[in-house]
Amino acid sequence: MIRNLVGIAFNLFGLFLLPFVVGFVCALFFEVSQVGETLPFLVIISGLVIAPSFLMLMFGVVWKTRRELKLLKTAGRSDFRSVIASIHRHVSVVTPRGWSVFLAGLLFVVLSLAAKWADLSMVAVLALTSFYGVVGLSTFLSGFIVSSFEAQIRKRASVERQMSPAVVLAGEVAEERFTFRRVPVPPLYFLLVEDPLPPRLATTSRYAVGSGARREELVVAGRIRRTPRGMYRLGPAHIYFQDALGFTRISVASLATAELKVLPRFRHLQIVEPPRSNLEKPDILTRPHRFPTEDYFRFRDYHSGDDTRRIQWKLSMKSGQMQLRMPETKEISTKNVLLVLDSYLPAGRMLDDAVGVEEVLDKMVETWISMAQELVGRGDRVSLVCAARDSAGELKVELLQATKGGHVRWQDLGARVIWQGRWDIPAMLKEAGSDTHGVIVSSRFQAPPPGGFEGASLTWIYLPPEKALAARDPSLLEALAGGPTRAVLWLFRLPYAAGSDENGFFAQLRIFREQAGRLAARKRLRMVAKRDGERILAQILARGDTVYRLETGQGTHRLVGLRSGVTRYSSGKAA
Repeated sequence: MIRNLVGIAFNLFGLFLLPFVVGFVCALFFEVSQVGETLPFLVIISGLVIAPSFLMLMFGVVWKTRRELKLLKTAGRSDFRSVIASIHRHVSVVTPRGWSVFLAGLLFVVLSLAAKWADLSMVAVLALTSFYGVVGLSTFLSGFIVSSFEAQIRKRASVERQMSPAVVLAGEVAEERFTFRRVPVPPLYFLLVEDPLPPRLATTSRYAVGSGARREELVVAGRIRRTPRGMYRLGPAHIYFQDALGFTRISVASLATAELKVLPRFRHLQIVEPPRSNLEKPDILTRPHRFPTEDYFRFRDYHSGDDTRRIQWKLSMKSGQMQLRMPETKEISTKNVLLVLDSYLPAGRMLDDAVGVEEVLDKMVETWISMAQELVGRGDRVSLVCAARDSAGELKVELLQATKGGHVRWQDLGARVIWQGRWDIPAMLKEAGSDTHGVIVSSRFQAPPPGGFEGASLTWIYLPPEKALAARDPSLLEALAGGPTRAVLWLFRLPYAAGSDENGFFAQLRIFREQAGRLAARKRLRMVAKRDGERILAQILARGDTVYRLETGQGTHRLVGLRSGVTRYSSGKAA
């Protein structure tokens, strides 16, 4: 509220009174007698340039605010706070480039009075006149531009946004496309579309189109720089009209939404050292091995149409007739497995600004679905359990029966998994029966809950969170430049294209603070992961369950056996 009020006061009054304040202060410290003789003429010029700009700004703000307040009143959100926010939004039309020109004009005024240099005063007058002229014209036309844009959008114009493709595997290329159909763009103006995408995508949507948007269809596209696992809801994008000089920007709408779903990849799982077991049977993750059998086989004469691969040639040669071996019997051992993804992270346990914690979850999801693929391939009955967001964005616990050929459904569920603080492991295991083998994929930052498991066995696959993070973080210079190869060049050239507002001092200061904050948050996450990882692993080992340590790689994840369970569970009691 206070910020909005200060912004309104500065844009409405400071923007138009500041030149007079600067002139008055200069008159106190410099010799301005020669300029004082022309004071009446300066007042007339100021009245012809500054006053109309102020009136036009007031007209544009009143016009657009009244229209927005009608919509807010219809929606039942017309309170004082909303009114102030609306006024502030519509009165803030000057861009960083416009402020730079305005402040440069004032600086030239000070220098011309201090040095008594008339040429500088001409530059100051030219800069300020151009600035106020563009501001006045843009604010006056803003009401009509907004009305025309909204009317055309309701009739035949449209701004559509889509991802191509909308579903990709992690690391694959995705492209964002905006389609403009008959969008009215006034002469000497550009239509700007901006949307800062989620930080994990490392991309900012920014597009500019001119009068070509008036045609039947105009398509602009940009590539998404990174595509890590997850479900991303993009938009609505902010749409502006900006004058050709870049001094003013008129906000007209927030439109165009899209969704991008990035599916996790399957990884090969390698069990390096299965844990030694005191039980009669190995743990659920140990791969079974086939050994030669000593059973007697039955034989019969070969008939046309029989499988020739089962012909016993030695016996056929001895008997003088083709003999066929009967299919041998084999024991079918099917187990019920409940495969749980532990994404429990209670509020306040982890830093709110932690950067990189999603990388830990990505590795867990890959192992989770890859383990389902492994167990289903063996013939086990597998159920996947996790906490994920549904299509409506609601967080809930989902149970999915893993069947052969349904791997896309597993990936879809893995893409929707997020860190959450509502359901811990007992809530995930409540569907398990007495004959169920529980397998938990976890990378906890806190101690596991106490209590036994009412099932046949319980196995932990624990990923130390420190190991899931990248080997090293970039330096601040590398983060600002966008990579180590561009770090040195960043010192000698503009970081963005010539003419971009991001090259300005204050824009660069904001980017500097953002990158420094992200790296500091990343460093704190590493400290927490290193401090808690080994401690939590020791507490899991002390439970007496089977435990594997997960070591992640580029294409293969390794499971290193640490401990075999010494207790068999049945109805919650040791057997």
